[in-house]
Amino acid sequence: MIDNKLQNSQNVKIETEFEVSLKQHICGDAARQFQKMHEDFIHLNDPYRCLNQNKDKYCADFKDVFHGQDQCQKKADEFTKRCLKPAVKDFVNRSLGPDIIGEMQTRFEFSTRISFQYSLLLDLLSKNDFKEYLSYINSYEDYVKKWILNKILEHFSKKTTFKCEDKHLKSSINSINDAINKAKITKTGNLKTFVEHICQELGDKLVISQDALGAFMILNNADLEQFAKWLTKCVKDMEQTVRERFKETNIQMKLTTLPVKPQNELFTKLIGCGQQCPFCKSSCDAGGQQHKEHFTSLHRPEGLGRFRWRSTGKLVVDICSSSVCSDNRFRCSATNHEWHPYKDYRTIFKDWRITSDKSLEASDYWKYVLAKFNKEFAKEYNAQPADIPYTWKSITHKQARESLKNAFSMK
Repeated sequence: MIDNKLQNSQNVKIETEFEVSLKQHICGDAARQFQKMHEDFIHLNDPYRCLNQNKDKYCADFKDVFHGQDQCQKKADEFTKRCLKPAVKDFVNRSLGPDIIGEMQTRFEFSTRISFQYSLLLDLLSKNDFKEYLSYINSYEDYVKKWILNKILEHFSKKTTFKCEDKHLKSSINSINDAINKAKITKTGNLKTFVEHICQELGDKLVISQDALGAFMILNNADLEQFAKWLTKCVKDMEQTVRERFKETNIQMKLTTLPVKPQNELFTKLIGCGQQCPFCKSSCDAGGQQHKEHFTSLHRPEGLGRFRWRSTGKLVVDICSSSVCSDNRFRCSATNHEWHPYKDYRTIFKDWRITSDKSLEASDYWKYVLAKFNKEFAKEYNAQPADIPYTWKSITHKQARESLKNAFSMK
């Protein structure tokens, strides 16, 4: 995994000494985390701690057994709350993430990679805010994931997730009731076997905590038939309680509990590798994660990627396609800040393929952006403002929008 990450960092030249040092640091940090996990596991499974944690319950169970009292209702309630309820909530949470992803993909913005990129850039244009563009260019992955998250919050603030949750809740409750009925038909000899049969029937759909199940089994003298009766009632009550909780919880809180983060999954589906052009920071157009070459069809003025002329310190307005067929040179951290011919860029950035064409220009969209925020980018990058061609300065917001539509073939 470390090697894959290093290989994807095309804008950084990796020396052997640095690679070894980095791996030592990562492995050392991982070792400390594993040690903590080990210590947490020992603490969690410490018999003395577990006994103290459940001593009140064990004491109550012992009194019931000692006095010969039937534990049916209490044990049914305990099994429902300690074992079934957490499993049901976990099942709904595991199912809700993919549901949210599917729902978002019915929207135009998330239907295809092209519509996503178009919508994202159009949103930036509508905001017309320098800091937004700066974040998009220099913190691309974080910005896009945050943008996706905000769209999810916006969508589900108007349309609740309750319908999806209720569907999965009903499904899990039906599975539990079916398991109870099958266990009753089986005529198991004791409560332990009865409960184990229920858990077995539920299988991987509802994952029952073995720790909670083990604590439940201790000192259990409940009547089997009465237990099944009370369990059915407790499950019905639990269904209503969980349903009300789903209604009351807002989408922002729900997203924090999901094992699958929709914004991350949508990013992977719609963006792919997330790599950016080493010169202009335009995102890779190749879909998915598995591709040998990165490329982009819409290069931007290189000044947006911090490149400036050595002699003047002014931001560069040329795009990568014209630079790679010129006699100009560049330098960056990947070249150890040594000058390198643009024509031989692939000796440094082996995984990037940039179309060589002097006639290509930046789109009116990016011309408009650089012309409008020229001074701001220069100040942020500690450079001099670019020499903006006169024609760029006359590009209007409407023309930039039309340029974007044409670039993505939007009607």
